[in-house]
Amino acid sequence: MLRLYQSNRLEILSLRLNTLLAEPVISPLEEEVLVVQHPGMARWLSLEIAEKLGICANIRFPMPASFVWEVFRAFLPDVSEFNRFEPSLLRWRIFQLLDEIGQEPVFAPVSHYLRKESEKRRFQLADRLAGLFDRYLVYRPDWIRKWDKGESAVAGDEWQAEIWRRLTVDDAVHWVHLQESLFQAMSGDAANPPRGLPARLFLFGVPTLSPGYLEIIRQLSRWIDIHLFLLNPCEAHWLEIMPEGEKVKRELMSSDIEDLYLEVGNPLLASLGRQGRDFFSAINDFDPGSEEWFDAAEGDGCLMGLQREILHLEQPEPIETERDHSVAFHRCHSPMREIEVLYDQLLAMFEEMPDLTPADILVMTPDIDTYAPLIDARFSEPGDCPAIPYRISDRTQGLENPYVTAFLDLLSVPASRYGVDEVLRLLEFPAIQQRFGLDEAGLERIVEWIEQAAIRWGRDAESKSDFDLPSDPRNTWRFGLEQLVLGYAMSPNDEALWQGIPLPESAEGSESVWLSGLLGFCRSLFELEDRLSGMVSVAIWCDRLQRILERFFAADESAEQPLQLVRDTLVRLGEEADEAGFQGQASLSLICQQLELLFSHGSSRGFLGGGVNFCAFTPMRSLPFKVICLIGMNDGAFPSEPPTLDFDLMTKQFRFGDRSRRADDRYLFLETLISARERLYISYVGRSLKDNSALPPSVLVEELRDYMASQVGESGLDRMSFTHPLQPFSPNYFQLEGHLFSYSSRMQEAAQLVGRGEKQRQPLVAAPLPKMEPITDSVDLHLLRRFYSAGPARAFAAQRLNLRLETARDIPDARETFEMEKFTAEAVERELVERLLSGESAESFYQLLDLRGELPHGKPGRRHYQQLCGSAQLMVERLNAGAFGEEMPPLDVDLILDGLRLSGRLNGLRSTGLLEYSAGKIYPHQRLDLWIRFLTLNLIRPEGVAWEAIWLSPDEEGRFIVPDDPEAYLQQLVALYRQGMLTPLHFYAGTSWPYAEKWRATEDRPTALYQARRRWFNDPPAHGSKPHHRLLMPGEEMLDEAFHEISLSVFLPLMEHMELVE
Repeated sequence: MLRLYQSNRLEILSLRLNTLLAEPVISPLEEEVLVVQHPGMARWLSLEIAEKLGICANIRFPMPASFVWEVFRAFLPDVSEFNRFEPSLLRWRIFQLLDEIGQEPVFAPVSHYLRKESEKRRFQLADRLAGLFDRYLVYRPDWIRKWDKGESAVAGDEWQAEIWRRLTVDDAVHWVHLQESLFQAMSGDAANPPRGLPARLFLFGVPTLSPGYLEIIRQLSRWIDIHLFLLNPCEAHWLEIMPEGEKVKRELMSSDIEDLYLEVGNPLLASLGRQGRDFFSAINDFDPGSEEWFDAAEGDGCLMGLQREILHLEQPEPIETERDHSVAFHRCHSPMREIEVLYDQLLAMFEEMPDLTPADILVMTPDIDTYAPLIDARFSEPGDCPAIPYRISDRTQGLENPYVTAFLDLLSVPASRYGVDEVLRLLEFPAIQQRFGLDEAGLERIVEWIEQAAIRWGRDAESKSDFDLPSDPRNTWRFGLEQLVLGYAMSPNDEALWQGIPLPESAEGSESVWLSGLLGFCRSLFELEDRLSGMVSVAIWCDRLQRILERFFAADESAEQPLQLVRDTLVRLGEEADEAGFQGQASLSLICQQLELLFSHGSSRGFLGGGVNFCAFTPMRSLPFKVICLIGMNDGAFPSEPPTLDFDLMTKQFRFGDRSRRADDRYLFLETLISARERLYISYVGRSLKDNSALPPSVLVEELRDYMASQVGESGLDRMSFTHPLQPFSPNYFQLEGHLFSYSSRMQEAAQLVGRGEKQRQPLVAAPLPKMEPITDSVDLHLLRRFYSAGPARAFAAQRLNLRLETARDIPDARETFEMEKFTAEAVERELVERLLSGESAESFYQLLDLRGELPHGKPGRRHYQQLCGSAQLMVERLNAGAFGEEMPPLDVDLILDGLRLSGRLNGLRSTGLLEYSAGKIYPHQRLDLWIRFLTLNLIRPEGVAWEAIWLSPDEEGRFIVPDDPEAYLQQLVALYRQGMLTPLHFYAGTSWPYAEKWRATEDRPTALYQARRRWFNDPPAHGSKPHHRLLMPGEEMLDEAFHEISLSVFLPLMEHMELVE
């Protein structure tokens, strides 16, 4: 018996199902079978059954394909457990066959495509053919029968038919043959059903089935009772309706007088319901017994009116929308803005609907992988808004599981250049760190070692030859690691080489654990190159990859579940190849391609797990919720349009019952419209981020809007349509009479600033911090100098906020040095001057730099070094000829300045005074540092040392004139230092110097400010882009009145006491 149950509400069908389940056919212990087409439907049904019956147990929810295979095995005992013509298995068989075909004329189209031998191209073709053959088996069985007889079924099928025949030479048991055998077995006495069949069968919420599946269901209904529960949007007879455009076309082209009486009925139902119309037509051909349980939506809103009009097959009627919120359209500028707007709209719904809970809300999107991280970003950090619990399902497993990404990255490294960025990216993964005894602190230190050892890329010297480059060990991992090991074993000494290898600073004490971990990781990584090369069977690959997974990833409690997913996927890959009978060999590239394919499947884990449900907008998931939100409904995003294949023979010969993804999506949209109980919310990217121009939504949204316009008119449609500003802090959200709103008080504060025209944000430190005990009565000379040379903002962040942004780990550059940066070249040049003054030869220093990898390789490096030598030698000659005296040991400083103690050590002394020299340029912070030391020197006035200060550079020579009151100037600098420890000081030497210099020359503030702005915003490197400045004084905050006063108070005295030597 076949019994049909129809309703426009899934809840009613569920209640009828529960009534039947409460009346077991044979025994309460007998397993019930409910066929559904999506795990999400199974999850919803299980919850509904448990709520109504108290428990959901001993019920199985197979998908249609797996259940039909159970039917085959029940009636045909010789059928295997799995279908070798399943696309996941068939593609391996086709892949092997494509490798064996020769130059026969029939395969010319394929041979042309595969002319460039490529595993990837061959498997892509095999995968597409497997999908096509699966569709031919289900929707074109007559073609398969002809192919099996050696006949052609349709024009242009020759090469596909020949591939099919070769596939079935050794295994002809496929769907078509099984179906014929099944119908023959079913033609007998139905009084004694075979073992393996359930006592009765339920199919619930299945929106479509192929003609072959339907025939099996019809035949099976002779043997067992089958209950078919279908969601039907319309209670009237709607199987002959069609869209207006198609109706007009039929009337113009047809001479049949019956075509003049075709109906449109409800425009939305006619346009969106083709798939359901065809399915119900096929079901009605079976003439099943039917029960109908239709229920009209109550209420006066647009949504309820639309559902009633679809239910009764009516044209849209005018509806009053003045206070109706049941349907809303939201245009935004980006997916992130869609999520931000959605959050506020959900809060408003909770406020307006007291009985609404997060679990009553379903949010669907055609692109869950794009929206999932944005959802997490907003919903996991509600800020000053109430928190909304949520769950996300259907995310691609590879994106949801970071272990998948790390594992695939690991497999890709041996085929790469071993770039330092690629290797360190792996070491950043916690499970890999744990496996090799590392942690975040250790990784910070490792990055420093790698920088010092100048590791850039390449396993060793020999590996560079693989890239047609000389076998040069410099900048390679092996050479750099040898330096680190020798540096640990011996006393590091940058002055010398040990057997041609420079010894950088290496591990000390307990840091040896980190060095050992780095060495162990690199050794294991380099060994992969041999283990991952060549061609072997899929089984061997899966075994190797399992071992690699265990070698590199520590499996603690938190990692066990995601690692198990990787293990299970490897097992699944091996089983697929084995069940397909694939005997060939494959490369790692092909294996990784298959793993990525397997990892790309979405996971339904978390669906209906509590909170707002976010999921993919996919067919067969039309479940009832009080509120249904559709986000990302952009033009081209939905309905989807899968790429068509030139060799898909079905596209040119459409038949009744053929499935189309586009038709599936259109029917899903229709089912969604009738499944929203109280609210339907739709958003899309409707404005361009570039120029704010209008962007169209999905064509289905346009159809719905057109329908709504016929209900409520254009003015009513405008009332239910909302265009949101680009930014969440737009003042439009906080107008008393406005229709836009936000629940964020932080955004309101920002909007108030925008509304007043205030562009400055609230400072991070709004009020001075409490005094620190160590700075209340003493100041360290070294810290004072560093405060001004490194920058007050940096010192404040480090000492008061415990933020050391300059030590944030940056991945070193994986490229060799091709051209030295300006500041690096100046540092090398200064070191060269010092070495030349100490008597070292320029050639020995060149060898050291060359081995460190700090110079460009080869002749470019030699030429660049010679240029540095030229300017360095000139500076050495000036220093030797200038009678600057001998170097003096540092002096202890212990001064009392206005009740404060200044202590430390004064260095850089010669008998002739202080000397600052640079082979390049003397920068403002260097002048200021020399000025601080000069003032200190004139306060302690030691014997045997001149109280002078001189600076030298290639472009100038100068000295400071002793001021009348050096203590007053130093006291002022100390006072600013103390102020800068309480609140960020609006001063930076590189920006304040040009400001003070231009002010001193012109006393024109706009002109001086122009110079400061250039250095702060524009001239590279822009001082305002430094991380401390962006954090503490971004934008224009720095260049205020305090900046003016401090810059002049610091630099004007210095400039007034400068004297240049002609």
